[in-house]
Amino acid sequence: MKRVIIKELFSQNLKRIKKIRIILPKKYYEENRSYPVLYMHDGQNLIDPSPFSNHSWEVMKTMDDLAESIGGVIIVGIDSDDKYRIMEYSNYLNSSAIKRLKKSNVDYIKPEGDEYGFFLIEELKPIIDLEFRTLKTRENTFIAGSSCGGNISIYLGVKYQDIFSVIGAFSPAYYLVKEGLYDFLDSVDIRSDLFVYHDMGTKETGVFSRIYFKEQKVFDDYILRKIPGKNVLKVIDEGATHSEKFWAKRFGKFLKFSINKELDL
Repeated sequence: MKRVIIKELFSQNLKRIKKIRIILPKKYYEENRSYPVLYMHDGQNLIDPSPFSNHSWEVMKTMDDLAESIGGVIIVGIDSDDKYRIMEYSNYLNSSAIKRLKKSNVDYIKPEGDEYGFFLIEELKPIIDLEFRTLKTRENTFIAGSSCGGNISIYLGVKYQDIFSVIGAFSPAYYLVKEGLYDFLDSVDIRSDLFVYHDMGTKETGVFSRIYFKEQKVFDDYILRKIPGKNVLKVIDEGATHSEKFWAKRFGKFLKFSINKELDL
């Protein structure tokens, strides 16, 4: 029986096809029980290596290694594409993001974070809950991603905080969206039972590593004013770069945090 199921869905909202990879727990076909669900961005790199880093997240290996201690989890990976990735993963675009998009020859340039969120919540999630044995409660529904995928995980995790209980932001590229992201965070009340994992490597992107590292501290200080400290897990990975190699290394810590809701892992 297949543990990785691939679907292609046409999003009426985004007006494009989205490729979805559903990764099932190793005992999914043996046990008749339901599982928590983790929605992840850049789904094409969760098992298969990224062409940019030659590494993957190795999510299935980590799920299996932790199966006895935390139980199973269904991971729903949503593929990105080079052309629209930044737009889908942003609720705001700064000048740097706009310059990058102009080089991609997109038909139009605008933040599509809200449209992408609508696709995830209104178009994709109902199908996942219908076709797979999911635990549908907020306590068992999580969202995570890296870089721009970390940005959109924070945004959608808060926007839909009545659906998601845990946000995972791996090496977020805060600098691309921070003005709009913080304006949004300031505009909403954040539930005290929202859990946030965020991390950063000390060598993210060469000379820009200091920017990434500084912005992580800004976010940590900000989120700790919004929710209890026991709900926030901040990780600094010494020597780690902006790569699936290191996100894979830290993924197990995030999974345990998501299931157990504890900092002492």
